[in-house]
Amino acid sequence: MNDKAQGDNMKPAFRNAAIVYCSPAESTRHVAEVIRNTLKELDVQVEVLDMAKRGDSASVLSKIKAACEDICLFIGSPVYVNHALPRVTAFISELPESARAKAVPFVTWGGACSGVALWEMGKMLLEKGYQVAGAAKVMALHSMMWRFDKPIGEGRPNAEDDQMIRDMVTKVAKGEAKGIALSDLAYQPESAREEMEKSSLAMAKSHMPQRTVNEERCTQCNICADVCPVEAVAFSPYPEFGDHCISCFNCVRECPEDAIEADFSPLDARIRAKAKQFDEQPLSQIFL
Repeated sequence: MNDKAQGDNMKPAFRNAAIVYCSPAESTRHVAEVIRNTLKELDVQVEVLDMAKRGDSASVLSKIKAACEDICLFIGSPVYVNHALPRVTAFISELPESARAKAVPFVTWGGACSGVALWEMGKMLLEKGYQVAGAAKVMALHSMMWRFDKPIGEGRPNAEDDQMIRDMVTKVAKGEAKGIALSDLAYQPESAREEMEKSSLAMAKSHMPQRTVNEERCTQCNICADVCPVEAVAFSPYPEFGDHCISCFNCVRECPEDAIEADFSPLDARIRAKAKQFDEQPLSQIFL
């Protein structure tokens, strides 16, 4: 094989990629960064949109439309109550229709249940005309167990998870992934799928820890608003939480004065019981 042929074989299947994600607890961001670094090593031009950083989604949507088929969209979300975050699915609904562009949905989950998030994201992408070239679910530290001993998902994503993602991205970028069927992402037991599809973050909020603001401790420093990924915190004059809050509890975790109080103690047993009930395996998985 001559040098030119070797060079042609090394060219990626697409020259452009967009990575779009929302990551309240940083785990999905970690996976997105592994994807970004792998694509850059393969000489793919990468546009990144962190939806928790008030990025310009219109600009990214415009670039996706302009690139036509010469682009792959990697779109990621943590799993919240069996689903992807509303901000992520809203972005998919705004995508320009495409007959040939590729997409790779990915989710992080905390070990209780990864739900139907990947399936729903894949379905939305296919309905927009995108070829689902691959997908991934990645085990992560459960975002509501940071106060507990030995939380589920401690130390995840780990080096093996990262390598799994690198392998997936490399195969997709080199054109070795021929696409997956939506049925590949319907990995949950049929008996449980219907209930998972019916569940919602709005319905689950009544079972979440209730927050109260200790006004004696609160210094109105605004950190809780800064760390909110969906701009759901307003001050009047103390923090108030809007209806579009996703219950990530970053406000509780990041408050330097511990002024936002919530009792997480009932969650430990509940989360572990759900993880035992579903016993979902494998914990991390790629679909190609």
